Amino acid sequence: MRISELAGSAGVPTSTVRYYERVGLMGVPARTVSGYRDYGADAAARLLFITRARRMGLSCDQITSLLPIWAGTNCGAAQDRVGRLIGEKQAEIAERIAELAQFSAQLDAVRIALEAEPLADACRSDLTCCVPESQGGAVAVELVRRP
Repeated sequence: MRISELAGSAGVPTSTVRYYERVGLMGVPARTVSGYRDYGADAAARLLFITRARRMGLSCDQITSLLPIWAGTNCGAAQDRVGRLIGEKQAEIAERIAELAQFSAQLDAVRIALEAEPLADACRSDLTCCVPESQGGAVAVELVRRP
């Protein structure tokens, strides 16, 4: 099958398939006489495995570590490893939720401090009139959705 058919079977763009080839998640396919990529059923199964793993939030490195275990045949070992990776991902999410809850509380404190300040005609030199000091460290917030 051609790259567009392969990508369509897993619901990803062709650029994703090319990317997975570049980073080593997908093998380099055979080429037709006219130079088109030519994929077999094994590539479709592998791409589906990779796509589902990515949708679960696993990184390309984590998937790379899964591929030798899975290889399309060792479902039990792969299932065990995926279960452990899911546990790790859930721990990361719980930690991130705690960080974001702390950040939300910091923002609430800043909002309360701002609302308590009387409006000034001009900004103070330390800018506490419009950006008061907040307790706690900076919290990194990603503003883009991961694929």
